[in-house]
Amino acid sequence: MHLFLHRLTLVFSCPELRGGTAGRRRAALWLLLAAVLLALAGPLQAQTGATAAWQWMGPHGNGMVLIDASGQQTIDHIWQRFERGEGSAAQPDRIMPTGGPASMWYQLSLPVVTVATSRVLTVPHPGMNRVELYRPGEAGAWHAEYSGDSIAVARWPLRYLHPAFEFVQQPGEARPSYLRVQHSHPINVRWTLWNTREFQESSKHWHLLLGAYLGLVVLVMLLCVVNAWTWRDSIHSWYAAYVAVVALGQLSLTGLTGEYFWPNNPWWNDVASNVLPIAGAALGHLFMRELVVERGERWATHLMLAMAAAGAALALGFIFFGRDPFFAITGPYYIGSFVIYLGVALWYAWRIPRVGLWILAGILALLAGALFPVLRNMQLVPMSFWTQYGAQIGAAVEIPLLLIALYLRSRERRDNQLRVGALSRVDPLTGAVNHRVMLDRLEHLLHHQQRDPETGVVLRVRIANIQEIRADYGLQVAQTALVHAGACITHVIREGDTVARHRDGDFVVILEGHFTRDQVAEIGQRLIARGLAPSDILPPGAVLQLKVAVAAKPFQAQAVAPLLQTLEAAVNELAARPGKALRFVA
Repeated sequence: MHLFLHRLTLVFSCPELRGGTAGRRRAALWLLLAAVLLALAGPLQAQTGATAAWQWMGPHGNGMVLIDASGQQTIDHIWQRFERGEGSAAQPDRIMPTGGPASMWYQLSLPVVTVATSRVLTVPHPGMNRVELYRPGEAGAWHAEYSGDSIAVARWPLRYLHPAFEFVQQPGEARPSYLRVQHSHPINVRWTLWNTREFQESSKHWHLLLGAYLGLVVLVMLLCVVNAWTWRDSIHSWYAAYVAVVALGQLSLTGLTGEYFWPNNPWWNDVASNVLPIAGAALGHLFMRELVVERGERWATHLMLAMAAAGAALALGFIFFGRDPFFAITGPYYIGSFVIYLGVALWYAWRIPRVGLWILAGILALLAGALFPVLRNMQLVPMSFWTQYGAQIGAAVEIPLLLIALYLRSRERRDNQLRVGALSRVDPLTGAVNHRVMLDRLEHLLHHQQRDPETGVVLRVRIANIQEIRADYGLQVAQTALVHAGACITHVIREGDTVARHRDGDFVVILEGHFTRDQVAEIGQRLIARGLAPSDILPPGAVLQLKVAVAAKPFQAQAVAPLLQTLEAAVNELAARPGKALRFVA
């Protein structure tokens, strides 16, 4: 982190980056990356405060567990079964056979207290179908509270990111508490016992962190919209949609969306944690397709479309048919998506390393974080901090890295478009404007002369000895002579006037403004003199014999074609008369 902050200081202190739009954009992206990395320090700090609570359960458990295969047994039946010794020691890392109607019952051995103590018991797993806490009540009764995705978050006893129960533990409690858990697929179950004050402090940390993440997402979306309009590049719109859906999916997995976005809709709160991540993965394929489609590789674009369609089908399956028929498919789909993302990113980085390496870094960050929850859902690893929040951390790191990549891509794309646009207006050999642009500017001059007949001068310049130069020195020297002729003209005329190359090889010069005959004659004589002066880029003894025909005010021709024909006839006559190099035409 200190090294990164030092790098950030160097970025903002660099004079090249303090000035200009490109420097400010680059500095803003580094600042965004710094904000993400600083924000990610929050989970570690908050996790440190929760360490004691996570360790309360102990390496071998701090309670007993038994399985109710029917899911119908009451708390009294369960109490009797525990009393008969049917329970076994709870192990936090053990994946329990939940799924279907089965439920897990945990007998909690709470730490002994000497005074009434306010407690919060949490089950830090957003997405649990149903969690029930049974606490001993008066006269042998039980006090029950219910939480989980099958119940609207607004009706939970403690509205929070995941199931949580607040109670007061009395000294000398004779009966234990019981926790009942139902879930749609096998999972390991942990619970956390907090002092109420410590829980509130931790809650503030997590909500602040998730709020910062949400703010980052909104900022990124606004930046993408601005970039899409500024750069005229649709990939920023695709990225904005991808970031929005991925962020909603990550926030649904943390429980924030259930707490604040749809607290009264238990069905959507339950299904969103499956639908939104799948939809985000599908949009990721569409984003990657947009990234590589300009490279002309059909196999990559078709593969991206196929994976996006498969993700959309899975999302619709969750919505219309529920979790159970499709949940087992999500793990292989995510793994396949990871492989494809990585493969396409590697290919793109190999083709365009300046942009592709940033893309690859972002994809690697996302995949590294998202791999943990996928392996947990496939029952290959137990629940931990990284299986809970790895995807969110990976996505938070990926966002600024891809933003930097898209900025570089759009800038490179714009520069290429400018170069292509320039080639469509400029003669590639001499750098003068081409024939089409010349016609447009002559049309503009003639239109201007209708209002002000005294404005404008047109010169047609020919290298009379170009064929002799080619015969004596070859084609390459003849082309160099053309380049030198263009440079001679550019040095003589004013900045803002036009030097164009006619398609037959002559140069056409358009002078804007008011000129006397003597001023135009002086310009023509200087052109001729420059051509006759020795040049370092031409062979010794080789000079340019320039012939200049001038159309000055007022023009007799009222259209471009007759004007050019008049000048061509004049320069042809000059070429036939070796002793004359400048001529005015009416």
